[in-house]
Amino acid sequence: MTRSLPAHLGSRPAAAALVLALGLALATTLGAAAPASAAGATLDDPVGDTWGPGLDLTSATLRNLDHRLVVEVAVDRAVRGDLVVSVDPRHATGVRLVSKYRPQGHTHSFVLAGAFSDGGDGRSSRVTCRGFRVRWSEGAPTARLVMPARCLDHGRYGALRFAVLTERGSDTDWAPDGAAASPWVPRG
Repeated sequence: MTRSLPAHLGSRPAAAALVLALGLALATTLGAAAPASAAGATLDDPVGDTWGPGLDLTSATLRNLDHRLVVEVAVDRAVRGDLVVSVDPRHATGVRLVSKYRPQGHTHSFVLAGAFSDGGDGRSSRVTCRGFRVRWSEGAPTARLVMPARCLDHGRYGALRFAVLTERGSDTDWAPDGAAASPWVPRG
């Protein structure tokens, strides 16, 4: 004996299609069908809002990956200047990723202890961070900073927030405008 579906469900193929569509929609909503992606945040900054000569920020993106932190900073033009990315973890001391960019010459990049929000006198010690690297692209013009997770609180951190400062003798530009730092970016 073959059982038939109630009239409001229509035919078996139509009912099967409906169940499949609802199942896929639910799985996508719950994230079961999508691969995990790294959390990130982007700060946009208007061109021409600098306080003097130097690097004019246009955007900065932080990706808080499991094993490394990646920051991509875009500037209006690749000119001489210092780039400082303050990285602040919840409930721990942060770091500053520094790159003293020189278009003609040698660029020096290093990690300093203490985020902007950690206070202090501004004189921080360098953090030994094997694997920290910075790549500048004059054509784009962008800087890509990559820091292994172990260089920040021995890799024992979760959410981060960040801010970007450029300098050339004194402060030149800041992102985010009107705020101390970005929203919290979960690790992932």
